[in-house]
Amino acid sequence: MSSRSVSMLKGLLGSKCPRCRQGELFTQTHILPLKTCLRMQEHCSCCGQKIKVEQNYGQGMNFVFIFIIFILTLCVYWPVFGISYKDNSVFYYLGTATILSLILQPWLMRFSRVLFLYLVIGYKKEAIQQHREGIKDSIL
Repeated sequence: MSSRSVSMLKGLLGSKCPRCRQGELFTQTHILPLKTCLRMQEHCSCCGQKIKVEQNYGQGMNFVFIFIIFILTLCVYWPVFGISYKDNSVFYYLGTATILSLILQPWLMRFSRVLFLYLVIGYKKEAIQQHREGIKDSIL
Protein backbone atom coordinates (compact mmCIF):
# COMPACT_ATOMS: atom_id res chain seq x y z
CA MET A 1 0.00 0.00 0.00
CA SER A 2 1.74 3.10 -1.19
CA SER A 3 0.88 6.61 -0.14
CA ARG A 4 0.87 8.02 -3.68
CA SER A 5 -2.47 9.11 -4.96
CA VAL A 6 -4.11 7.37 -7.88
CA SER A 7 -5.95 9.35 -10.56
CA MET A 8 -9.72 9.28 -10.49
CA LEU A 9 -9.98 7.69 -13.95
CA LYS A 10 -7.53 4.93 -13.01
CA GLY A 11 -9.40 4.26 -9.77
CA LEU A 12 -12.77 4.29 -11.52
CA LEU A 13 -11.72 1.91 -14.28
CA GLY A 14 -9.79 -0.30 -11.85
CA SER A 15 -12.77 -0.60 -9.45
CA LYS A 16 -10.85 0.92 -6.56
CA CYS A 17 -12.28 2.52 -3.42
CA PRO A 18 -13.51 6.06 -4.16
CA ARG A 19 -12.16 7.41 -0.87
CA CYS A 20 -8.54 6.19 -1.06
CA ARG A 21 -8.45 4.80 -4.64
CA GLN A 22 -6.38 1.81 -3.53
CA GLY A 23 -8.66 -0.80 -1.95
CA GLU A 24 -10.67 -3.23 -4.06
CA LEU A 25 -14.45 -2.68 -4.23
CA PHE A 26 -15.42 -6.17 -5.37
CA THR A 27 -14.58 -9.46 -3.68
CA GLN A 28 -13.22 -10.83 -6.97
CA THR A 29 -11.32 -8.90 -9.62
CA HIS A 30 -12.80 -10.71 -12.62
CA ILE A 31 -16.39 -11.36 -13.70
CA LEU A 32 -16.33 -15.16 -13.73
CA PRO A 33 -18.23 -16.89 -12.20
CA LEU A 34 -21.14 -14.62 -13.03
CA LYS A 35 -23.02 -15.71 -9.93
CA THR A 36 -20.60 -13.82 -7.67
CA CYS A 37 -19.26 -11.07 -9.93
CA LEU A 38 -21.29 -8.32 -8.22
CA ARG A 39 -20.36 -9.13 -4.61
CA MET A 40 -18.82 -6.11 -2.96
CA GLN A 41 -16.60 -5.63 0.07
CA GLU A 42 -18.30 -4.38 3.23
CA HIS A 43 -15.43 -1.98 3.99
CA CYS A 44 -12.32 -0.91 2.13
CA SER A 45 -9.27 -2.88 3.25
CA CYS A 46 -7.01 0.19 2.96
CA CYS A 47 -8.99 3.07 4.46
CA GLY A 48 -11.95 1.40 6.21
CA GLN A 49 -14.60 3.28 4.19
CA LYS A 50 -18.01 1.62 4.30
CA ILE A 51 -18.65 0.51 0.71
CA LYS A 52 -22.31 -0.50 0.90
CA VAL A 53 -23.83 2.95 1.32
CA GLU A 54 -27.30 2.38 -0.22
CA GLN A 55 -29.39 -0.39 -1.69
CA ASN A 56 -29.62 1.17 -5.17
CA TYR A 57 -25.96 0.78 -6.23
CA GLY A 58 -26.51 2.66 -9.47
CA GLN A 59 -28.93 0.46 -11.41
CA GLY A 60 -30.34 3.62 -13.00
CA MET A 61 -26.95 4.32 -14.51
CA ASN A 62 -26.94 0.83 -15.99
CA PHE A 63 -30.09 1.70 -17.97
CA VAL A 64 -28.29 4.77 -19.32
CA PHE A 65 -25.35 2.61 -20.42
CA ILE A 66 -27.73 0.20 -22.20
CA PHE A 67 -29.36 3.15 -23.97
CA ILE A 68 -25.91 4.40 -25.03
CA ILE A 69 -25.08 0.94 -26.41
CA PHE A 70 -28.29 0.96 -28.47
CA ILE A 71 -27.49 4.44 -29.83
CA LEU A 72 -23.85 3.55 -30.65
CA THR A 73 -24.95 0.33 -32.31
CA LEU A 74 -27.42 2.35 -34.40
CA CYS A 75 -24.66 4.80 -35.38
CA VAL A 76 -22.52 1.91 -36.65
CA TYR A 77 -25.27 -0.34 -38.03
CA TRP A 78 -27.15 2.28 -40.05
CA PRO A 79 -24.29 3.43 -42.33
CA VAL A 80 -22.94 -0.09 -42.81
CA PHE A 81 -26.12 -2.13 -43.36
CA GLY A 82 -28.90 0.44 -43.54
CA ILE A 83 -32.19 0.26 -41.64
CA SER A 84 -35.55 -0.20 -43.26
CA TYR A 85 -38.92 -1.58 -42.24
CA LYS A 86 -39.35 -3.16 -45.66
CA ASP A 87 -36.58 -5.74 -45.34
CA ASN A 88 -36.80 -6.28 -41.54
CA SER A 89 -33.31 -4.82 -41.00
CA VAL A 90 -34.62 -2.85 -38.02
CA PHE A 91 -35.20 -6.18 -36.28
CA TYR A 92 -31.66 -7.30 -37.11
CA TYR A 93 -30.39 -4.05 -35.59
CA LEU A 94 -32.46 -4.57 -32.44
CA GLY A 95 -31.25 -8.15 -32.16
CA THR A 96 -27.63 -7.08 -32.57
CA ALA A 97 -27.95 -4.32 -29.97
CA THR A 98 -29.71 -6.66 -27.54
CA ILE A 99 -27.08 -9.39 -27.87
CA LEU A 100 -24.30 -6.83 -27.45
CA SER A 101 -26.02 -5.45 -24.33
CA LEU A 102 -26.37 -8.93 -22.85
CA ILE A 103 -22.73 -9.75 -23.48
CA LEU A 104 -21.53 -6.49 -21.89
CA GLN A 105 -24.00 -6.62 -18.98
CA PRO A 106 -21.63 -7.93 -16.25
CA TRP A 107 -19.07 -5.19 -16.97
CA LEU A 108 -21.79 -2.54 -17.23
CA MET A 109 -23.30 -3.55 -13.88
CA ARG A 110 -19.93 -3.41 -12.16
CA PHE A 111 -19.02 -0.09 -13.77
CA SER A 112 -22.38 1.47 -12.86
CA ARG A 113 -21.87 0.47 -9.21
CA VAL A 114 -18.37 1.91 -9.17
CA LEU A 115 -19.51 5.13 -10.85
CA PHE A 116 -22.37 5.46 -8.35
CA LEU A 117 -19.93 5.10 -5.44
CA TYR A 118 -17.58 7.67 -6.96
CA LEU A 119 -20.51 10.11 -7.14
CA VAL A 120 -21.58 9.43 -3.53
CA ILE A 121 -18.24 9.06 -1.70
CA GLY A 122 -15.62 11.78 -1.95
CA TYR A 123 -11.86 11.32 -2.31
CA LYS A 124 -9.72 11.95 0.75
CA LYS A 125 -5.96 11.76 0.34
CA GLU A 126 -5.31 11.24 4.06
CA ALA A 127 -7.83 8.38 4.38
CA ILE A 128 -5.25 5.59 4.61
CA GLN A 129 -3.13 7.36 7.22
CA GLN A 130 -6.22 8.13 9.35
CA HIS A 131 -7.33 4.50 9.12
CA ARG A 132 -3.89 3.26 10.21
CA GLU A 133 -3.84 5.69 13.16
CA GLY A 134 -7.34 4.55 14.18
CA ILE A 135 -6.25 0.90 14.15
CA LYS A 136 -3.10 1.76 16.11
CA ASP A 137 -5.17 3.62 18.73
CA SER A 138 -7.63 0.74 19.08
CA ILE A 139 -4.77 -1.72 19.66
CA LEU A 140 -3.25 0.44 22.40
